[in-house]
Amino acid sequence: MLNPTMRLLSIFVLALLVMFDLAFALICGNKEYDNSTETCCNGTVTSKLNLDNLYSIACCKDQTYDTRWELCCDGVLHTDKSRDTHNCSGTNVYRLKQENGNLFTNSHLDRTTVSDDTKAKRFLRVCGVANKYDPKQNMCCNGTLYPFNVDISCCDNAVYNKRTQLCCGGQLRPRSVLNESVECCGTSPYNSKESLCCNGCLYENKNPEKYHCCGSKPYTFYKDMCCKSEVYEWSDKSLCCGNRTYNRDLQYCFNKQEILDIHESKCNGVKYDTRESVCCGDTTLHPYSNNQRCCGFEIFDRRSHDCVYHHIVTKGNSWCNTEGEYNTTTHACCEGHRKEKTGKSWLCCGKDMINYNVEDCCGGKSFNIRNHQCCSGQILKMEDVCCSGQRLNQTTQVCCGKTLFRKQEIVQKSASYHDKCCPTLGGGVSYDSVNFVCNYNDTVVNKSLLDPLCKGQRYDPKKDLCCNSKLFKNALKDGWSCCHPSASIYNSKKHVCCSGVRKKGKSCRKPRNRIRCPRRCKLKKLNLKRYCKRFLSNTGRFEVIRNIRRLIKRSKSCRCVYAERQKKTCKGKQCVSIKKVIGISVEEENTTTLYIKRKKENFVKRVCKQV
Repeated sequence: MLNPTMRLLSIFVLALLVMFDLAFALICGNKEYDNSTETCCNGTVTSKLNLDNLYSIACCKDQTYDTRWELCCDGVLHTDKSRDTHNCSGTNVYRLKQENGNLFTNSHLDRTTVSDDTKAKRFLRVCGVANKYDPKQNMCCNGTLYPFNVDISCCDNAVYNKRTQLCCGGQLRPRSVLNESVECCGTSPYNSKESLCCNGCLYENKNPEKYHCCGSKPYTFYKDMCCKSEVYEWSDKSLCCGNRTYNRDLQYCFNKQEILDIHESKCNGVKYDTRESVCCGDTTLHPYSNNQRCCGFEIFDRRSHDCVYHHIVTKGNSWCNTEGEYNTTTHACCEGHRKEKTGKSWLCCGKDMINYNVEDCCGGKSFNIRNHQCCSGQILKMEDVCCSGQRLNQTTQVCCGKTLFRKQEIVQKSASYHDKCCPTLGGGVSYDSVNFVCNYNDTVVNKSLLDPLCKGQRYDPKKDLCCNSKLFKNALKDGWSCCHPSASIYNSKKHVCCSGVRKKGKSCRKPRNRIRCPRRCKLKKLNLKRYCKRFLSNTGRFEVIRNIRRLIKRSKSCRCVYAERQKKTCKGKQCVSIKKVIGISVEEENTTTLYIKRKKENFVKRVCKQV
């Protein structure tokens, strides 16, 4: 039996132990949890074990994540990032590159002027309780440091050689042959070129070139089709709807969830036939008709009514929010108020109607277009200048126009007599346009110092020619001129400029293709009327030919036939007859043939008929 003093001492020690456990117990919400195997995230206790039975689950602000594939930087979660390949900089993440087995950073942090010691301390990690190490030189596994090696890694709590072993689900498996295609399926290694792994289920002798995974099942992708986790026989008319198939010619997938016939649909969860009913507003069913249409939850006849802003109105009318239906030919709706039209040019400006032939609208207010103007919602006088949406003070300011790299802006004058602005990247500069000019480099240059340029080349305008940004040296001395709009030159004594093309001659008109009497035709010339009397009625005929000169070279005897006609401009003067060659007559043995142009065929027939 314990004496009373020892009994009180033991009770006191027991109470201290209970208080110590309560003081250091971890609470998540209203529940205690073990920090070594569990984590608290947003008031919920979650196991640190992942699907591969590894302790890699952690909490980032209010959501859980796997530390092997994700990275948490000051409460911001970055997916597809791990501590082995990435690191945090505040809430941002940057990549750690690996080359020849050595890690080095590739971020904006390394570009700053920081000492090497500071950089080394920045990337130190903790192994075990208090062992700090540089991941470039060491590796930590189960609280123990090992020299860094490309072929050495950590599997759960054991160190292994990646060339001879494989880590599958935290368990080490021997790698019989050094093969890059060996992978893990759950806790078992397999050859990924000969077998198939579907959600941790291994299928031997299922070649991935012929089989794919459908959930946890393998299937031949060129014969079957996978709908989520179900396998069906492939058909060119079948499509997936969830984990089921349907015939696309007769059915369709409603909201990617339910299979319905091609003439069916759903209205507020009720199935109906679209050939008999119509659903308005996704809640109300109405009988279907060719001329019936939906307007909100109601139905209307489109032959006599229209739907405007979800309101049914008479055809040709419209709807005004505060006043209701109105006739568009006699009224208009101006910001919810119905106003009467006075003419075709009367339209809305704010809440009122204005005549746009005399007035205009600026920010909902009317102004007279004869003596006022609109400047970004402000009404200004016509003599004022609008620049960058503001009124320009012409005594102290100039307006810099819009360029490719700068917006239009107001610039203060450097001198009171300045009247123009030269835009620059740093800001516009005012200048006097009488004595200065803004060149193509956006710099102000004195006109007296400015030499004439032809596409960046200096030239003497008294000797040289600049035609469409092309320079011709000493062209003016030889009498050449520019042939606009092209970049060519011509001499007016020898050439003519025809719409930018240099041609020889004195006129741009094409010469007329006239028939001339060849010198080889030595027979007596005849009038067309005489020729018709002498030859055409007896032994003569006429033919249409394209090239008469080529025919004359082959003929033995020919004569020229003329047609007489009077000038049309012979009012009050003595009209003089003009002789023109109408054709060439060729005489061969007992026949005579008159060769003419096709345009003269009707003329010859008409003259010969009159004879």
